[in-house]
Amino acid sequence: MEHIEYEERVLISKDSYHKILDDIKKESHPFKQLEIENIYLDNDDSFIFKTKKMLRIRTINNKEKELTLKIKNPDNSCIEINETLDKHPIIDKELNGKFNKYHPIAKLKTKRIEVPYEDYLFIIDENHYHDIIDYDIEVETSSQQKAKEIILKYCSKYNLKYDSHYRSKSHRAVEAVRKDED
Repeated sequence: MEHIEYEERVLISKDSYHKILDDIKKESHPFKQLEIENIYLDNDDSFIFKTKKMLRIRTINNKEKELTLKIKNPDNSCIEINETLDKHPIIDKELNGKFNKYHPIAKLKTKRIEVPYEDYLFIIDENHYHDIIDYDIEVETSSQQKAKEIILKYCSKYNLKYDSHYRSKSHRAVEAVRKDED
């Protein structure tokens, strides 16, 4: 299944993370808690890393695994292709029929809180990878412009710094492993 994601993210401090969580609980707004494990894959030529794509196997709450390929568009939106580990013809086609040449390169565990609002999803993550713990917030909505407007409101409210060159969790996890290999 293929769809386009419009999202914006901001890396936050541990204190901001707890403040935002406390505020959500005070609002009594319904939210969902998830435990996510991502295993990132690449081949020996670093095709995924070099082409700024992302290939992962994701497990949510220790249930069924899903294979995902993300391809970034010039407007910063992402085409996300989700398929099963058993059957992944679209992803295999994008990888020139060589999925079996890809192997794990990094692992990320995330404790996620998802808060659905009327027209967007607000996400708060605690990320664990390569002996590092960091935190971020994310907004997913119907357009890139709207995602940016909403994330900037959160930045203003919580005195957070927006960075248009934000490095994704997957990038940070892979980069941490690559630094140790050098």
